Amino acid sequence: MTDKDTSALIETLKQVALLTEQVEYLTRKLYGKSSEKNVVNTSQLSLFDKDKAGGEDDEDLPSHYRNYYL
Repeated sequence: MTDKDTSALIETLKQVALLTEQVEYLTRKLYGKSSEKNVVNTSQLSLFDKDKAGGEDDEDLPSHYRNYYL
């Protein structure tokens, strides 16, 4: 391996390290913690809270729909 090959290999490794660092930074920025906070709107019904959702209306549904939607 000549000095020229060694220099080219070192430059390539530096570029790889720099690009890896950039990918890690952008991944953290894209998928990291968000500054947005979850705001709960108390006047809006939850889709997943069965106590507040109208569960008594399921008697009007055919039985194959009751099992599918509930």
